[in-house]
Amino acid sequence: MRYVMTIVALCLGVFLSPRTMAQEPVLEESVTTVSLPRGTELSLVVSKKPGSSPSTAALLFPGYPGVLRVEVQNGAPVYQLRGNFLVRARRHLVSDQVMTVMVDCPKDRWSNCDDDYRTSDQYAVDVGAAIDKLKADLGIGKVYLIGTSYGTVSSAFLARKLDGRIDGAVHTSTITDPRAGRNRNAHGLPMWNFDWTATHVDQLFVHHQDDPCPLTQYRSIVARRGNIPLITVLGSKGARGEPCEAFSQHGFVGREQVVMRAIGDWIATRKAAETVGEKGDE
Repeated sequence: MRYVMTIVALCLGVFLSPRTMAQEPVLEESVTTVSLPRGTELSLVVSKKPGSSPSTAALLFPGYPGVLRVEVQNGAPVYQLRGNFLVRARRHLVSDQVMTVMVDCPKDRWSNCDDDYRTSDQYAVDVGAAIDKLKADLGIGKVYLIGTSYGTVSSAFLARKLDGRIDGAVHTSTITDPRAGRNRNAHGLPMWNFDWTATHVDQLFVHHQDDPCPLTQYRSIVARRGNIPLITVLGSKGARGEPCEAFSQHGFVGREQVVMRAIGDWIATRKAAETVGEKGDE
């Protein structure tokens, strides 16, 4: 396996003012490239606090299409899906103890990182190789999976297939009601009857009470979660765009910080807040 690293201190965001930049957490970022036996590569963007040595890695699986197309340009990581909830909010999860790791799809899957691949044994082997790389090169002791929207296909199936190799999984804006029928672009169909309660690792659901996306209905996760804890997110700020996109309540817009901190608390203590955020500032 080949390892490529480049470090850059980044204030995450676009066209930030000096005042805003001073307030945003500064991250130290690196790109790790895992060479897979079938002749392709899987890239990871590792983010941590400068000077820290976290022992826990939170592997992030963003929403549709889930392909980050990670590259290194001028010594810095370059990737797509910057508006996705997990991508834009990861800075609030990073701490002295926790690093985040954005997981791209392997390069041979950049054009089609679909349900068949995400539910396959091959996917588990590929992500398992990434976990081995993180443990060997960065001294990681604990690993958590965090998926959002379409990324919950990854977090759901990998949590089952990587049992014994990970410490927990977090599913946010979970796909519960995928559309089939005439829609040729339907995705997430394996989640129609997925049983999270049959998975043995610790799990957490995070879902907005007013999620407008018909694929990720709050009432469905309430009905199907069993005894798995659920953090209900209330309110939003600046909601806009289509119901299933990243800047509606589906993407926890205006609640990024409280959501990520609640996830961090669960990772550290296994205590899940009943609700985070509040109504009234939409």
